[in-house]
Amino acid sequence: MRQQSKTGYVVKVYPRFSETFVVTEILAREARGEQIAIYALRPTSDPRFHPELARVQAPVTFIAKEHKLGEVWADVAEAERTVPGFAQRFAESLPELATFEASEVAQGVRLAAESIRANLTHLHAHFGSLAGRVAEVASRLSGIPYSVTLHAKDIFHESVDEQRLGTLIERAHHVVTISRFNLESLRDRYPEHAAKIVLQYNGLELERFPYRAPETPRAPGAPLRIAAVGRLVEKKGFGLLIDAIAQLRDEGVESEVRIAGDGELEVELAARIAAQGLEARVHLLGSRTQREVGELLRWAEMFVAPSIVGEDGNADGLPTVLLEAMATGTPSIASDVTGMPEVIGRIDGFGETGLLVPAGDRAALVAAIRALAAHPDLALLTRRARRLIEERFDSAAQANSLRRLQHPLPASLVGQRVAYVCADPGVPVFGTKGSSVHVQEVLRALRALGASVQLYCVRRGDHVPADLADLAVTEVTVRARDDGNRERAVRAAARELAERVAESHPDIVYERYSLWSCALSEVTTATGVPGILEVNSPLIDEQRKHRQLHDEAGARANLRTQLEVATSTVCVSPPVAEWARLAAPEASARIHVIPNGVNTRRIAATDAEIVREAPVTVVFVGTLKPWHGVSTLLDAVSLSALPWRLVIVGDGPERERLLEQASAFPPDTRRRIEFAGAVAPSEVPRCLAAASIAVAPYPAHDGEEGYFSPLKIYEYLASGLPIVASATGQIPSILDDGRTGVLVPPSDPRALAAALDDLAADPARRTSLSRAARVQAEEHHDWRNVVTKIWRTVA
Repeated sequence: MRQQSKTGYVVKVYPRFSETFVVTEILAREARGEQIAIYALRPTSDPRFHPELARVQAPVTFIAKEHKLGEVWADVAEAERTVPGFAQRFAESLPELATFEASEVAQGVRLAAESIRANLTHLHAHFGSLAGRVAEVASRLSGIPYSVTLHAKDIFHESVDEQRLGTLIERAHHVVTISRFNLESLRDRYPEHAAKIVLQYNGLELERFPYRAPETPRAPGAPLRIAAVGRLVEKKGFGLLIDAIAQLRDEGVESEVRIAGDGELEVELAARIAAQGLEARVHLLGSRTQREVGELLRWAEMFVAPSIVGEDGNADGLPTVLLEAMATGTPSIASDVTGMPEVIGRIDGFGETGLLVPAGDRAALVAAIRALAAHPDLALLTRRARRLIEERFDSAAQANSLRRLQHPLPASLVGQRVAYVCADPGVPVFGTKGSSVHVQEVLRALRALGASVQLYCVRRGDHVPADLADLAVTEVTVRARDDGNRERAVRAAARELAERVAESHPDIVYERYSLWSCALSEVTTATGVPGILEVNSPLIDEQRKHRQLHDEAGARANLRTQLEVATSTVCVSPPVAEWARLAAPEASARIHVIPNGVNTRRIAATDAEIVREAPVTVVFVGTLKPWHGVSTLLDAVSLSALPWRLVIVGDGPERERLLEQASAFPPDTRRRIEFAGAVAPSEVPRCLAAASIAVAPYPAHDGEEGYFSPLKIYEYLASGLPIVASATGQIPSILDDGRTGVLVPPSDPRALAAALDDLAADPARRTSLSRAARVQAEEHHDWRNVVTKIWRTVA
């Protein structure tokens, strides 16, 4: 990272045997080169420690709970000497601080002083209760920003003060929570702060949890080996598990259950086991290290997390040990409490990853244990579970996300090194297609705004504009037929591009979404570099409808991964954004709508004298495909009352059919139609400058193809041409009917002919529309403005 930064982790107790996720998170961030310091507010009472603690490099400072007034005043005096501006901040905050527990204020004062002495740049608390409140106080008194991870008890327990939690969230730099269930609950409760509340699953060091396929078939008559892990408290539901085991025994199913953990219900659970005569079947192991838990999971034939919602509202968030079981290949059962349905059950894009049961339902738990024991393909189920863990719960990716939240990018692109990735073999970067023009204009805008840009692509193209000839280009070509082999080849090429990008150490990755590339997610996960994903259309739907799609599940998984990892996703229209949100709901807050733009320097305004010349020339620019409506435009020519000319600039698969359609018209009509063919993007301004009216005759659609953000409309506006366009898709939100263009019903050649006739007969109106169109393009749609808006979604 460019700036020296140091994060202080604020926790209630450190080390705490049950909070392995804190240690994993710190280790992952240290592995990424971050400086960490740890501040504990209560002494540990755990007699055993996980071996992973020895790998933590961060120093640990114990912030004692003061009991004497003299000690508190000594801390205040020390903070006044140490913390710049402390006295004023303390005085301004005193009325509110008086509402806190005195001990929390005292610890916050001392933490403020310790933070300044340690040169901390950020405080991060785990749990919004004691640790979060003390971090908030320290932040207010020191000026150092803080963030907090909210888990479960600090959100749902009956003791949670809603107003106090809302204030904690409001003042935080950002708020992390560990499940989508939590995320939606918090955003519903605090909608005014929704943008700063983000989902970040707790991570695992995946290399410590190697996958092992289940042993099948089971030995006949052998007891079913079941493991459960967690503190012996109400919300873990172990009483329900004991009752289920008793019922299974009564039904003739032999089992051996090992429950690892300790807690307040140990005596009660032991009595329950004895009362049901299960001493030989159910064993309370006490607390176990992570290594011992790993051994337990390898012993088990299934893992059960029978969590319930306690009478006090307390509930599990997303138990780390459930993730560990899934990672190691232990078939798992979990209840549908809070975040567990996000990993167990039938998960979109992954399939069945385990069995989900209603919380507190003993009969359902018994049935699930029976079903899992008899499952026909446990290897497939556990492989799916492992893949989900790899894609969503890698601690390295978690550390990168947390670092990005703390260190947003600068407001300006000046000096930023941008890796632009286009792994779509259907888009020649230096080509004549609309998508090619789009890529080129984004590249120009990034450079014009001061970024240093390097292009990574699978298809370079042969029409290199002079102003982009010096651009550094890395090309990995794809050589395969248009079938499943081609899909795999594109994936391989994208992975190679990702490796090249990572080696170049950019400040940000900007990828144009394509079906088979996960380049952005791979680079971001490996390096922590932020990523912008640009989505221009629902490519999966397009590919299925208009071409061939061999591996739709793989394409959807690719999309979901890219969306989940991207720092920001920019979509060209609301329908595209909605499509993306449905693909990855947890990424919704990072999905933005930013329509396309135009280079108003490359496309100059049309001379007003040309606009008035006769005969009037109408121009269409675009690929000759069905969804561009050129067939309707040709019919409009045949129905027109005035002899204006039509020039069609572009080529495509519909060309021959359109030529045949035009050839059927009377000779006078045919002579008014010119098929100019495709031209280089650099020639488009000349074509527009020679015209009097521009037309965009998009057809009516059934809702599937109204997602576009038409580049041609923006080019027409920039050229200062009066525009006649179909009132469909995004066009009515771009053109002001009667001021910057004329809107007509889609797929209606008579209405289109009448609108073109009216403009052809009214030079003054054409001039008025022309001037307004150019002003709109310059003020709202220039590519530099568009890319600046995109940058602001991450900066």
